[in-house]
Amino acid sequence: MSSDTSGSPRIVQGTLLVNPAGFAFVDRGDGEPSVFVPPPERNGGMDGDQVIVTWWPGNRGPEGSVRSVISRARTRVTGVLRRRGRRVFIEPDDPRVLGEADVLAETDAEPGMVVVATIVDYPDPWNDTFSVTVERVLGEPGSLATEEERILVEHGVDPQLPQAVLDAAELVPNRVLKSDREDRADMRDYDFMTIDPPDARDFDDAVCVELLGKDPRRAKMRVHVAVADVSHYVHEGDIFDTEARNRYFSCYLPARVIPMLPMPLSAGICSLVPKKERCAMVVSFEVDSGGRMSGVELAAAVIKSKARLTYDQVAGHLGGDRPLEDEVGERVVLLRAASDRLRNRRLNSGAVELHLPETKVILDEDDRERVRDVVQARQDPEMKRAYNLIEELMVAANEAVGQVAVANRLPVVFRVHDRPDEARVERFTGVAGLLGVDVEPDELRSPLAFAGLLERIEGHERRAPLNALLLRTLAQAEYSTHNLGHFALASDAYVHFTSPIRRYPDLISHRVIKAWLRQKGGHCGPEPVPRMPAMRDSTAQAEAASTKERGVTQAERDAKSLLCAAFMRDRIGDRFEASINGMSQGGLYVTLDAPAVDGMIRRAQIEREFREKFEIDEMGAVMKGLKSGRTLAVGDRLMIEITGVSLQRRQIEMAMISKLST
Repeated sequence: MSSDTSGSPRIVQGTLLVNPAGFAFVDRGDGEPSVFVPPPERNGGMDGDQVIVTWWPGNRGPEGSVRSVISRARTRVTGVLRRRGRRVFIEPDDPRVLGEADVLAETDAEPGMVVVATIVDYPDPWNDTFSVTVERVLGEPGSLATEEERILVEHGVDPQLPQAVLDAAELVPNRVLKSDREDRADMRDYDFMTIDPPDARDFDDAVCVELLGKDPRRAKMRVHVAVADVSHYVHEGDIFDTEARNRYFSCYLPARVIPMLPMPLSAGICSLVPKKERCAMVVSFEVDSGGRMSGVELAAAVIKSKARLTYDQVAGHLGGDRPLEDEVGERVVLLRAASDRLRNRRLNSGAVELHLPETKVILDEDDRERVRDVVQARQDPEMKRAYNLIEELMVAANEAVGQVAVANRLPVVFRVHDRPDEARVERFTGVAGLLGVDVEPDELRSPLAFAGLLERIEGHERRAPLNALLLRTLAQAEYSTHNLGHFALASDAYVHFTSPIRRYPDLISHRVIKAWLRQKGGHCGPEPVPRMPAMRDSTAQAEAASTKERGVTQAERDAKSLLCAAFMRDRIGDRFEASINGMSQGGLYVTLDAPAVDGMIRRAQIEREFREKFEIDEMGAVMKGLKSGRTLAVGDRLMIEITGVSLQRRQIEMAMISKLST
């Protein structure tokens, strides 16, 4: 944005981001400064709307006025139903929705209940009030069930598949028919096996490996990754496809899964269960002793998995304490060897592996609304190797499809992960310096250098917060038809292909590959073979998938935060040891040792505790007392006390009692 001092207004399009205080900013999305919009100048715009704004240079940056709303971000709101005389209205939950919502039609919902409402008329330029009709009642405020439903609505995740989709799913065949085998590679004699958690209900991938020589250390291996051929049963534009495109992803909450596809598909005919024929898309490739891939082949096939293993069984075999039967056990060892080759090659290329703790919510088996504990998920080494075995083979398959897509200029949806943002790199180097680690910006600009930095800080006493800060330097992975490569995987081209049961972009990839196989005379499966999409169609799908993924991911995070808050409701007044994992002008973000929950200590509380003002350095790494010079830094250990819990905000409030010596 140029420094125009003439005062003449300009026009720009962007996203309106409303602050609960009433003012807003318009995010232009082009890297230029946001436009400040005072409360009277929002002119009916709501948070998230795409707007046209007229702006002019102000004393503190661009200021402006909403000229028109191009598209609305919200079609529904949640809130508490109220009655005042004859007026029935809703107080919205989201503080960024500023006005009350007048209920137009009669409703049976009782005042005080949390409801979902459909927006009928949006705010006028002079009034934040808008009009709605009540869609359904979620329940009483404060209950876990109500709050979870509220999260799903907030992020656009529908918890129920439509009845018409469920009815159609009942008509799907439960076995492979003769016509389904047409124009498929017959791989029923291959020794495929599935490896999944013990409670898995669907099996969307199976693996097989062949040793192409006698020496398992030096001979090449031929790996086959079979993926459920969902595109054979979900055709573009049909009832299943329409619903899957509305969802784009399955949503995994701590207490339940909200699937993208109905169970007769995901856990039935599309699930690669053992001893049953199943339609699959197979990625085959050779792996040499250095982990390099070659000889990539793709085909629609029919397979018959020979075994269904759990990660625990594989870990037991690899650890030597619970061996599997000879033939199956030998195949597991060979798969592990192929996976190790691929992994070593990736790491040598600079693949980024951040060792961040994963929080796991333990629910009561008899009451799924009762939280028993919140822990850091820790795997023993052999269990980790078992999971990694499958992960590496899936990464290799996705990378192989990416190579084919680039070589043949196919309109696939790539999974891209751009290089770290320069501003974030500069900020991290400054923060690391304050924490006692000298980092050069060049160490974050290539995957190999980034991996070297991770290795260098592995033994540092503040490794955990440094890893968390490093994560924030990385760009967010997204979907795009413009191949930027995948920085974290050190991959030149990467395509999501291996999970079409739970990710719509994978289903798009399968359709593109089938259309390409038909063009080149390969095994593409029976008619109707999917059409080759236009690039503009794939681009629109990529943008929609990225947007939907952000909502689903946030719903999953919020649901976990909700259960963590519920777990801490009965612990107000209790004290715990914790570590500072971040800070802002508002205060400190901390993580308890056990239970493994996150919370916030307000800066005002710290200032009351020490009776002095504190300021935070521009890097957001150190808080310093203006009188005493005492400091609180990211990674410091604290004794804290739980002071409050809000289920609605999914927040845990804490007070600092003391700083612990390290």
